[in-house]
Amino acid sequence: MASNLHGAKQIALVALVQHREGDVQILLGRKRRGFGQGNIVLPGGKIEPGETAKQAAIREFAEETGLRVAAEDLELAAQINFRFPAQPAADMQCTAFIARKATGQLELTEELEPLWADPAALPVTQMWQDSPLWLPQLAAGENFTVEIVLADDNQSVQQISFEYWQ
Repeated sequence: MASNLHGAKQIALVALVQHREGDVQILLGRKRRGFGQGNIVLPGGKIEPGETAKQAAIREFAEETGLRVAAEDLELAAQINFRFPAQPAADMQCTAFIARKATGQLELTEELEPLWADPAALPVTQMWQDSPLWLPQLAAGENFTVEIVLADDNQSVQQISFEYWQ
């Protein structure tokens, strides 16, 4: 199923999942600029040349949240592949990691306004339409590759398929 998205942007994402005030919470952020501005997303960004996905995840997470995660605290969780048939230049291959701890001070950055959410009650009306289809599973610790094909409006999910792994 893992289609080869030649030329797709390589992205690293971090899902910080913690017990807060007795409940499981996931750290998300409202995008303050760029592609998807205004949407609530997982922290992350482009993998730079010469960087591994894990190195990019650590760097991007710090840049976007002010928090630091250690390499040994990142668990490979999912591969999320986005295909935009109407705009192939927007195709993305996202490597998602889960972290259960971080250090530092959570802060508002140029990229994200951080917010905690209950994975079972995501702010879906403020997210990309695909997010509620895979984010709760990621937060629950499931491992998978998901292929998401967007419709011509580049927002609606035309097709989604999962392949689970250990």
